[in-house]
Order: sequence, then structure tokens, then C-alpha cells
Amino acid sequence: MFGFIKRVFQPASEESVLGYSISELKAIFRAELQEFPRGECCYPVFVSLVGLGVQAFYSDFVMDVADVGEFQALVDERFSACDEIDLNGLVMRCCLDEIKNIRLVVSVSRREFKVATVRLITNDIGFLESLCEKRFAVPPPWIVFENYNASWWGGDMQGAQGYYDDSYFFGFFSNLSASERIDYYARYSASEEWVRSLELTLL
Repeated sequence: MFGFIKRVFQPASEESVLGYSISELKAIFRAELQEFPRGECCYPVFVSLVGLGVQAFYSDFVMDVADVGEFQALVDERFSACDEIDLNGLVMRCCLDEIKNIRLVVSVSRREFKVATVRLITNDIGFLESLCEKRFAVPPPWIVFENYNASWWGGDMQGAQGYYDDSYFFGFFSNLSASERIDYYARYSASEEWVRSLELTLL
């Protein structure tokens, strides 16, 4: 169906992103990339691949598993055709809209942290803007790390907790307004201990 869908995960001599070699991504994303007007969008983080010669953005972020359906609906709204392929147990959606010359390569994994981890490559600026507007929530520490002590969260954490905070949680949480944080605490039934602990990380 798509000329660029011929993926297999295998060791490669050149750097790859989402299983695609840089030369393959250059062939997929050829149209000159528009500048992304970031505005107030701080999460998810979008990284330009132009420096690698690929006219697209890459992003790696997490969301609540309950929100995956809404994310997939957003993909289906933007792209007229998608194909799914299973690559070693990871479903990859390869999508395009030939008329608009926009493309998306995306995977959603539920293997890490009890959340949905989304990794994508796209040249669709409108899609990125829609992601910013949706503000998909990053699940909080007490959901991801059950029974983790609230007083230990923040600062110079190591291991999985430190990675989760540095890569996903703090970038999302620190950009919530006071009223948004109240809604967030209510959504995830935050204890008083966790509220105090997280509020201290913002000081």
C-alpha cells in the first residue's frame, strides 16, 4: 500500500529512529519542513531531525492508557490512510495524506511504567499543534510507582524514578497552572502527602 513500508527490525550499521535508518527517513520525509510555532507548548517536546537531513520532527512522550483512544482518533482525523505492521511485538502505524504531503510514523507501547509511551516522527505541523492543545496528561508517580514514598520524590533521584521525572513528568507537571494542578490531583486521587511533595518541587 505504501512504498515506504518495508520495515524489519534488524541491526544496522547506520543510526536509526523508530527502526528506520536515516537514509530511509530522508526518502520518506522529503518536503521542506515548516518551522513549528511552539508558543506555550512545553510538553510534549518535539525535536527537529533536520540536522540529520530528515525533514521531520521526532517526539517521545507518555500518556494515560485511558487517553490512547483519543490520541488514535487524532491520528485518524489528520491522515487519510494508515497501515499497521507488527515489528517484534510493537505495532507501528505508518500513515500519510498524499494530497497534503504529510506523513506520520508512530508507535504506542504499554511496556514501560504502566503508561502508554508514544514515539513518533512526522512532518505535519498541524498534528503537533493539536497534540499541544490536547495536553494529554502524564500519569503521576503514585500511579506509575505504586507504594513509592511521596517524600522521596524530586531532587536528584536515580533509576527509573529519576528517568521518568526527568524525561516525562516534570516537564508536564511544572507547566500546569494552579487550577490545572487541582484538576490533575482530583483526576488521580492524590493524597495530601503527594500534593505537598509535588508542590514543593515547584518552589
